[in-house]
Amino acid sequence: MQRACGDMLSPSSQVQKDNSEEDSSGSDAGLEPETDRFGFIVSGRSTAGVGPSPELVRQREAKWINIIVQWEQILPKRTNKVKVQCQKGIPASLRAKCWPMLCGATARMKQNEHLYQCLDTQSALQSWVDVINRDLDRQFPFHEMFHSKDGHGQRGLFRVLKSYTQFKPEEGYCQAQGPVAAVLLMNMPAEEAFWCLVQISEQYLPGYYSPLLEGVLFDAAILDWVLKRMCPAAHAHLQQYGVEPLMFATDWLMCLFTRHLPFNALLRVWDLFFCYGVRMLLQVAVVLVRRVLGRAEQRKKCEGQMETLERLRGIREHVQEEADAFIAEVCSVPLSARDLEKQMEKEMEKWKKDRPSSTFDPRHRCAGYQMVW
Repeated sequence: MQRACGDMLSPSSQVQKDNSEEDSSGSDAGLEPETDRFGFIVSGRSTAGVGPSPELVRQREAKWINIIVQWEQILPKRTNKVKVQCQKGIPASLRAKCWPMLCGATARMKQNEHLYQCLDTQSALQSWVDVINRDLDRQFPFHEMFHSKDGHGQRGLFRVLKSYTQFKPEEGYCQAQGPVAAVLLMNMPAEEAFWCLVQISEQYLPGYYSPLLEGVLFDAAILDWVLKRMCPAAHAHLQQYGVEPLMFATDWLMCLFTRHLPFNALLRVWDLFFCYGVRMLLQVAVVLVRRVLGRAEQRKKCEGQMETLERLRGIREHVQEEADAFIAEVCSVPLSARDLEKQMEKEMEKWKKDRPSSTFDPRHRCAGYQMVW
């Protein structure tokens, strides 16, 4: 990519916006269907839940605006302030600004001014184009951005995913990136969404979307250890019936729970993910397993491998309450960064022994926004 767009890679303090860019602010022509507060088409009773009061939203917006304007000063000295506000939830009006700042996409975009526009205007490998096109109408078909074939949402999604295959030709396109990119586009313009996807794929979850899926294999082993510590009875049940985390959590982790959580809870999980990294995904997985297999009577209802997997794959019905209660439960999972680092070291020793030719090493991946900067 540096040879193709070498003149596009110099640092810059100001990113020029393409006025013709189709992003989350665009709209399709014609009569728009009724939608909930997240943009999902309403058919009957909405499941979006009730949002925070306007006064609370204004208070949180003011706090985040203060963080944004003082970002360079707050970052090294007042990290707890950022963490607390991420736990409370980033206001919807500011996610387009906060998510890219937290994950380092804003800085990456400034360092590579116009690179996205360069990638966007180039032709991609036809095999990737065909696969991406087949997946477009599978991503949130009941959302106002993506329900129309060739609408602005699907066009923007194609551009982001196609550009990624050119940016990372050794990886290309992984189907799990589709819903991740779609959620990003629901919250920000295409260029910011592209760089957030790059940061997620390179810094937060390296190896998740590569052909060998090494990052997922590694974290599935870590999750097995976490479950054994945090919910031993549920873990024993999984072992009894030969259910490994890789069998049910691959989609959870690779898609960042986009297909398994109510959207209000999903956005709050992503607020925490950009703040804490993969540790938050593991804590969410613990809560979901507890919801399905935490009680003895629940385990008795799924005595068998298929029955257990069916319950775990139908996890969404077990997350129905408002997002605040779910997030509080996730944050209460006692998984410390230090303990996770120690286990990663142990798992890495096994990994190298079993795969001596592998160069994969996730120990230096981003474990939260502080490591990005």
